[in-house]
Amino acid sequence: MNTVAPAPGDTHGPDVPDGERAAGPGGDTSGPRNGTGALPARRAVGLVARREINSRMRTRSFVLSTLGLLLGLGVYALVIVLAKDGPARVGVEREVAAMRPVLAAVAEKAGGDFEFVTVDGDRTDRMLRDGDLSAVLGGTDGRLTLSVEREADENLLGVVRATIAEERTTRELQRAGVDPVEFRERVASSTVRVHALEPSENSAAEQFALIISSTGLLYFFFVFYGITLAQGVVEEKSSRVVELLLSTIRPWQLLAGKLIGVAVAGLTQLLLLGGAAVALAQGTGALTLPSAAGGSLVTMGVWFLLGFFLFAALLAAAAARVSRQEDLQGVLQPVMLLITTPFVLGIALLSKDAHDPLIEWLSLVPPLSPILMPARMLLGTAPAWQIALSLVLAVAALVGMTRVAGRMYAGSVLRSGSRVPLTEALRVR
Repeated sequence: MNTVAPAPGDTHGPDVPDGERAAGPGGDTSGPRNGTGALPARRAVGLVARREINSRMRTRSFVLSTLGLLLGLGVYALVIVLAKDGPARVGVEREVAAMRPVLAAVAEKAGGDFEFVTVDGDRTDRMLRDGDLSAVLGGTDGRLTLSVEREADENLLGVVRATIAEERTTRELQRAGVDPVEFRERVASSTVRVHALEPSENSAAEQFALIISSTGLLYFFFVFYGITLAQGVVEEKSSRVVELLLSTIRPWQLLAGKLIGVAVAGLTQLLLLGGAAVALAQGTGALTLPSAAGGSLVTMGVWFLLGFFLFAALLAAAAARVSRQEDLQGVLQPVMLLITTPFVLGIALLSKDAHDPLIEWLSLVPPLSPILMPARMLLGTAPAWQIALSLVLAVAALVGMTRVAGRMYAGSVLRSGSRVPLTEALRVR
């Protein structure tokens, strides 16, 4: 049976004048549950926030996890740098060495990173096994053979086939009495040029990397720090520490302080990790970032705060309904669904078509916007009016949802025993 735990004796806070008594939502100044003097609201929230910041950011686990994430990024960047070992060397036997200029020109047009060198056919097998060459092109002009150690590169095959077609076209034009150079100039002058209204600065692979990194990073921090906050709520409730705290401050002040403190810890780690990722991406050239990468990082921080306060307030309120860690997962599942849905939609829809009208409208609606809109902003597909509208809607949703979460938290946190029913947690007191 749910019971309201009595407040312990002689735990009231310092007496303050009536004018400084903490005011709850709606201007209520009745003080804490035990009716004693209360701390000013700003001071109460600040004390709780500082307590959360100190208890989390000064721990060994926070430092080690931050260093571990940064180390992981460094290792990933090192792998990318080492993987860029220059162009693939392709041997061309002397019998077909005349094709080297055409092979190089075709490869350059196709964007292939190959270096064509003339080799003797007697040593090609050993050079392939030793890794000195990635492939060898030989045979006769009419019948070419591409030798490889295990598997042929599809891009190289495309270059070789295009070269063969180029050579045969040249011979046929000469046989017909047409100057090949003049013919190609005419063809080039009539080539259709592409005019994009909204050109993309990134390739498809880079766009996918931006989608995964932005949505995945925000999703990870929302889940990790949200669950950390929820576990802390249950721990304080089961150890009855919350009764001591609420004898001096109000429930909404305790919840607000915890949210701010955990948000500061999460934002610090997010900006450190995001800043390192931006620096590594620019340093290694592995990813083309928006021109204002610093502004994008700040914007992501803003969206993190909006999303975290929105989701974490609900997670904390849901956690206040139970008194044991074993019961926590059941009450957190609905909120976790709100966090997981935009992450899954972001990968599925943005990867398919970043300009899809469906993803544009979904990114405006909270609670989807804190994850979807930052990804669209990084891709450069979100106009200014949509960004502004999504921010306004997110703030409005945050105000409404935190009021509901605050009511749930206040109605549940001092009730011990079995899970508090949702209707009772939301009941106005």
